[in-house]
Amino acid sequence: MGGLGTRASIILWRYMKTIKDIAIEANVSPGTVDRVIHNRPGVSPKTKVKIQYLLEKYNFERNLLASTLAYKKRYTIATLIPFSEFKNDFWSEPKKGFESAINEIKRYRVVTHCFYFDKFDLKTYKKAFNEVLELNPDGVVLAPFFYSTSINFAKILSQKNIPFVFINIDIECLENLTFIGQDSYQSGLMSGKLLNLVLDKQDQIAIVRSRKNVDNHHSIDARTKGFLDFFTKNNGHKNIHEIYFEAFSQVEIRKVFTNELIKNNLIKGVFVPSSASFFVAQYLESVALDDIHLVGFDAHISNLKYLKNGAIDFLIDQGPFNQGYIGMKVLFEYLLFNKKPKKIYSSPINIVTQENADYFRKADYAKLVDEPNAN
Repeated sequence: MGGLGTRASIILWRYMKTIKDIAIEANVSPGTVDRVIHNRPGVSPKTKVKIQYLLEKYNFERNLLASTLAYKKRYTIATLIPFSEFKNDFWSEPKKGFESAINEIKRYRVVTHCFYFDKFDLKTYKKAFNEVLELNPDGVVLAPFFYSTSINFAKILSQKNIPFVFINIDIECLENLTFIGQDSYQSGLMSGKLLNLVLDKQDQIAIVRSRKNVDNHHSIDARTKGFLDFFTKNNGHKNIHEIYFEAFSQVEIRKVFTNELIKNNLIKGVFVPSSASFFVAQYLESVALDDIHLVGFDAHISNLKYLKNGAIDFLIDQGPFNQGYIGMKVLFEYLLFNKKPKKIYSSPINIVTQENADYFRKADYAKLVDEPNAN
């Protein structure tokens, strides 16, 4: 959203109606008008209808930004996502998206606070969320890890009338304003189709997951289900093994994966439904298993390295930069303009190969914000 030009600002200020003007005409307090604007409870239906009529009459949505600035009202937005495990990993990209959006909206008296947690540690998630509640923000953008805990968190936010936006992971039947992210089930189906294209009929498949993600990451569960459903519907006789590591590390992968390949020497396809494909690719490359095909998620630098040298066949990219950027901008427009977003903003299911890998090296391909020093 661009800034208001000088001439446009003068016109707005000359002809606009403020919250106070609307309140006087409706014979109510400015607080009552504010509650109607932001769709908060505590206003009788009759009064609400009268105020809404006046808001429409004076085209108040167009003038709301100027009115907000006139009252010097500030809004506080909190973000809650996992911290980045290494440079340029998946979660560094939504963070960059937040930063770009924040750079645009900070001039409108919006203050942001960023909170982080370990995506494998429930205690850090609870601690970060409690810090969000202590802040008592006007809105929250979060990635809802730890399914049952996130449901409880969402209920608390709803009870406090704090609007919230989900990114990357969706939990249905909750009162989030919107979800920005990929259809995880559909991306799992796509992954199955891609792997099926490069395998022979007798080849077996391994799905590789961390035990720490089981029941913690709803999107990974949905991708896995979509992948399995593809083969159930299209190749019911395909032998698929589910391999779990305590954590993604070269020591753990070498120990567990070597044993599984010895037991099931027909495994020629590997599906990694998370951003950790490079761990498996590194192992396969180290033991010269170049006849195993690998499909994984997210075009961050570590994965792209192995995609470009052939150890990974396909990556599914989900536009993580845009998830952060759009999540922040949607919440901003809701708070300032009462602009209700769509229920879902679907991220693309981008298939990344050796041939187009260079187009997914940085989040800034979106170019959603003017940066004088950008390359």
